[in-house]
Amino acid sequence: MLTPVDIHNQDFKISFRGYDRDEIDDFLDQVVNDYEKLFRENSQLKKEIELNEKALGQYHQLEKNLQDTLLVAQRTADEVTNTANTRAEEVRATAKQASENIIRAAELEAKRRLEDAAQKVREAVTEYERIVSEKRQFIAKIRNTLKTELSLLEDMEQQFPDKQNSQVLQDVNIEIGTKPEDNYDNEAAAEVASEENE
Repeated sequence: MLTPVDIHNQDFKISFRGYDRDEIDDFLDQVVNDYEKLFRENSQLKKEIELNEKALGQYHQLEKNLQDTLLVAQRTADEVTNTANTRAEEVRATAKQASENIIRAAELEAKRRLEDAAQKVREAVTEYERIVSEKRQFIAKIRNTLKTELSLLEDMEQQFPDKQNSQVLQDVNIEIGTKPEDNYDNEAAAEVASEENE
């Protein structure tokens, strides 16, 4: 490419019937000035294009960095969401297991208490039956003792007849004849029926 200096230093051969030399020099000076101006503008535009290309390259790099950053941020957000969902599932499963354990423990405790209460009721019934049995044995023993005593009194009356002794024997026979243990048995049966109804 020609430079303004090349144009300025260009010499032409002189011929017999050539152009006016001064006119050519003036025209060349004008061309040199215009060409120099265009050459400078062209050089300036090339520099601007280089700067713009560098700036564009920086913008492309910045865009790539932003895209990479957004991609990393998206991946991180996805990981955080997945971790949160997994943790929530673990907490839900743990809470469910804990509630099931509490319910199972409560059921076992309730069953144990019911069994304890039933055992106490059985023990109370057994004790009550033992007491009733002892009472009957005691009443039977007393009755036998009274019969023995009455028999002795009757023997005494036969040996020593006396109107007063006869009256005492009659009173004792009346008392023994009422079978007071029957009254005790009826009261005991009423107490058992009352406890069963409760």
